[in-house]
Amino acid sequence: MNTELILSFLVGSIFGCILAATLMPKFLQSIFRDTARNELSEIDTEISQETIDRQMELGKMMQDLNAQVAQATATWNVSSDKLAHELKGLSESHSKWAHALSNTSEQGALAEESLKVMLETAGFVKGVNFEEQVSQKSEGGNLRPDVFVYTADGGTIIIDSKAPMKLYSEAVESNDKSIKKKKLKEHAKSVLSYAKDLGKKDYSKNSLHKNSTDFVIMYLPNVAVYMSAVEQIPDLVEQAAKHRVMICPPSLVYAALKTIMLTWQQQEVYKNAEKISDQAMVIHERLKKFYNGYFEQIGVHLQRSVKSYNMAVRTWDKRVLPSIRKIESMGVSNDSRKVEDVEIIDIKPMLDEKKDAENG
Repeated sequence: MNTELILSFLVGSIFGCILAATLMPKFLQSIFRDTARNELSEIDTEISQETIDRQMELGKMMQDLNAQVAQATATWNVSSDKLAHELKGLSESHSKWAHALSNTSEQGALAEESLKVMLETAGFVKGVNFEEQVSQKSEGGNLRPDVFVYTADGGTIIIDSKAPMKLYSEAVESNDKSIKKKKLKEHAKSVLSYAKDLGKKDYSKNSLHKNSTDFVIMYLPNVAVYMSAVEQIPDLVEQAAKHRVMICPPSLVYAALKTIMLTWQQQEVYKNAEKISDQAMVIHERLKKFYNGYFEQIGVHLQRSVKSYNMAVRTWDKRVLPSIRKIESMGVSNDSRKVEDVEIIDIKPMLDEKKDAENG
C-alpha cells in the first residue's frame, strides 16, 4: 500500500514537472508581454505629453521671435529713413561748406559771423562794448574794420577778420604731396600778405578813435588755417607784428576778449563801490538830521515832562497827601478806598544818559 502511494506521488511529481515545463514559458511570456505593453504605454504617454509641452513652448518662442523680428524691422526702417535724411542734410551742409570755402565773400561772412558770436559769448553788448562795420573817412581813405572793441579805460581795439581758405582747402583736397606742399606754402604767404595789407591801413593813425591801440588784431576763424601758415613760416607772427598786426586764432582772440570783459566788470564794481559810498554818506547825513531834528527834541521834551511830573509828585506829597492821610485816620475811608502813594520817576531819557556819559 505504501509502495503504491509512493509510486503515485512520484508519477504525479514527474507529470507535474513535465506539465510545468511545458506551460510555464507560455505563462511567463504572457505575463512579460502584458507588463511590457503597460510600460510601453506609460512611456508613450509620457513622451507624447512631453512632446506636446515642447511643441507649445517652441511655438511660444517662435511667436516671441517673430514679434522681435517685426519690431527690429520697424526700428531698422525708421533708423534707415532717419539716417538717410541725416546723410542728405550732411551732404547738403558739406556742399554749402565746400561752396563757402571756394567763395571769398562767403568766407568773409563766415569769419565775421564767428567773431560776432565770440563777442556775444564773452559777454560783450553791441553798442556798449563793441561796434560792427563802422565806416570812417580819414586821410588814409575809407576805413571799415569788422569790429571796434571798447576797453574800460576808454581805449579802442580794432579787430579785422580774414579767412584765407582757398589755398588751404586746395592743399587739403590734393593727394599729390608736392602740390600739397606748394599750396600750403602759398597759403602761408597769402596770410602774411593779408597782414601786410591790413598794416598799411594804419588804423591807429587814421581812425577817428584817438585812443585806439597801435596794433590791429587780424582774426583767423580756423585754428588749422593758422597752424598751417605758422608751420610753413615759423616767424609769421613776428613778421606781421612788424606791420603792427597781431595774427590770432579763435583761442587767443577769445582770451583777449575775456580779459577786456573782466576789466569792464571790475570797473563796474568800482563804480558800484563809489555809489555805495555816496549813498552811505547821504544816509548818514539824513540820520544825523533825523537825530537832531527828532530824537534830540523828543529827549528834551521827555526830560521836561519827567521834571514836571516829579515836581507835581513832590507838591502832592507835601501839600495834598498829608491832609488826605488825616481824613483817612478819622475813619472816613476804609482800606479799599485809601489813596495810594505816588512814586517819583527816576528814569532819564537814554539820549540824556548818553550825553552825561560822554560829558563824564
